[in-house]
Amino acid sequence: MPRIPRTLMLATCLLALPACGAPHFNPDDPAVTAVLDSLAQTAMEGAATVDADKVLSIAANDLTFVTGDVLLSGLEPIKARFRTTYSGLLRQQQTVIEKRVRILSPDVALVIVVAEGTYTDKAGWTSPPVGLGTTVVFVREKGVWRARHAHQSVAF
Repeated sequence: MPRIPRTLMLATCLLALPACGAPHFNPDDPAVTAVLDSLAQTAMEGAATVDADKVLSIAANDLTFVTGDVLLSGLEPIKARFRTTYSGLLRQQQTVIEKRVRILSPDVALVIVVAEGTYTDKAGWTSPPVGLGTTVVFVREKGVWRARHAHQSVAF
């Protein structure tokens, strides 16, 4: 094959590579954003009622959770820790200040939330408001979005 046609063929293949490579997706897909918003809302409703099962109903079995200097792995150990924490609380309240959904690929997305929250213990005392920063990595497997990693920071 002459040199120019081979070069032209290579250039054509390289230009077509993005179309042939990773599946095309819309990084602002409103349908994906709506699903992830709904999952985040479910978790927040669970937190408000100190219901560990509802908070973690959005999670995959191999969830990892980081807060402060604690790293937990696996859904059941994380649920156990949440239940222990929630056992002394009546409720939590969170007000979302800012939220972003970043769709990174057709099957991976981040939900990033900055909020302000309080908790009320069983004696009726309510904490002063604290800042909360949360990032959740969602992965879609077999058409279902599940949280695979979560990180929450508390700013006093």
